[in-house]
Amino acid sequence: MSSLAEPVVYFDETGNSGQNLLDPGQPIFTLAGVHLPDDVAAAIVAEVRSQLPATQGEPKYGSLAKATRGREALVRAFEQLPADSVQAMVVLKPFMVVTKMVDLLVEPLAHRTGFNLYEGKQGLALADLLQVCGPVFGTPEAYNRMLQAFVDWIRQRVSTDDLYEAIGAFKTTVTHAGFAEWIDLLEICRPIADETAEDIASGETEDVLDPAVPVLYRLCPAFADSIGRFRLVHDSSKVVDRWTATLRTAHFFPNPAEPGEYMEEMPVSRIDFADSKAHPQLQLADWTAGAVRQWATAVMAGSAEPFGTRLEPLVKPWVIDTIWPDSTPPSERVRLS
Repeated sequence: MSSLAEPVVYFDETGNSGQNLLDPGQPIFTLAGVHLPDDVAAAIVAEVRSQLPATQGEPKYGSLAKATRGREALVRAFEQLPADSVQAMVVLKPFMVVTKMVDLLVEPLAHRTGFNLYEGKQGLALADLLQVCGPVFGTPEAYNRMLQAFVDWIRQRVSTDDLYEAIGAFKTTVTHAGFAEWIDLLEICRPIADETAEDIASGETEDVLDPAVPVLYRLCPAFADSIGRFRLVHDSSKVVDRWTATLRTAHFFPNPAEPGEYMEEMPVSRIDFADSKAHPQLQLADWTAGAVRQWATAVMAGSAEPFGTRLEPLVKPWVIDTIWPDSTPPSERVRLS
């Protein structure tokens, strides 16, 4: 890739379970992008391959991270990556469920009353409050059943009545009067849910819970800030492929956070898909996304998993944004709200 060539950024994701955001085996989604010259990327990948058995197939992160030799090769590769050549975003998927509850149930009602829930990230603050306080002021079991009911409702596996039965059941377990009022708000949104159910049935909300597209849209400007407009190459992704036209025309859609304004144009000249075997940058994107996910999984669990701990100083600087709840104690949350 010459200095005069159009910049290219290569993206890969890990931990995507589609709209099944509550898959217990994959609680974290990560997307990573890599911007490196061909020769530099090829040299790093070749060095990793040289440390592996000759019989090793394509060295995916999952297989590399299982063996001592593979882990050492990954660390060496990450140490060679230039600053700002990698950008990543992390999603705690159960929390994303809560943000979507706010987006699809509460925000439309707020909008109708003239209140912009997105201004000042108030919608995100409400999702934070629900996620952090819900399992504490109510029972974790009832809270989790409410989230599962919402996911199943979006996926048309349960009815709106079933969803609101789960919301009501959770509210009966809440012991904090102030927090219970926020669950009252969800119940007040029942008419919005009835309308949204019609949109779901018509297919208008396809992939609404899948993190791949919104995270890609968010991550691209982080690269454009330093390299300008670029060509995007993504590892095979059915959902991104389905939404390519929408991503390319995002600037024609109203921005819900800023009434009267439009969404920012995605800073890409084109979106292509490729096989990681053909591009060393895509292999590096697989490795960096996997490493960020492993570190974030350790953070989520509150554990000192050895390799995750070792990865932290290498991968944490790559993370430019997250969908992740704050850690303010529940008692402080309710008082501040």
